[in-house]
Amino acid sequence: MREGGTLERGEAGNAEGIRGDAPQMAEFFGRGSLVTVSARTGVDLEGYVCDQNESGLLLDSRDPSGDPTGYEFLPWSSIERVSAGG
Repeated sequence: MREGGTLERGEAGNAEGIRGDAPQMAEFFGRGSLVTVSARTGVDLEGYVCDQNESGLLLDSRDPSGDPTGYEFLPWSSIERVSAGG
């Protein structure tokens, strides 16, 4: 590991580097992206990104069957993790 905490190529056990299909932030949080959000309240929400800005993330949330349940605004401070894809 180099100074500042950056990994040298191969140090993370992945000699190939980043996957070719790895998203950038604009794609990851882009409108229509399906994401699962782990909130600090212990609740996981799944839904489609409607919008995001410096305040937080607006989701069109879905229940486990995929049916819409409404819109959820999550301030960034309430989010522990956001995952996308499978």
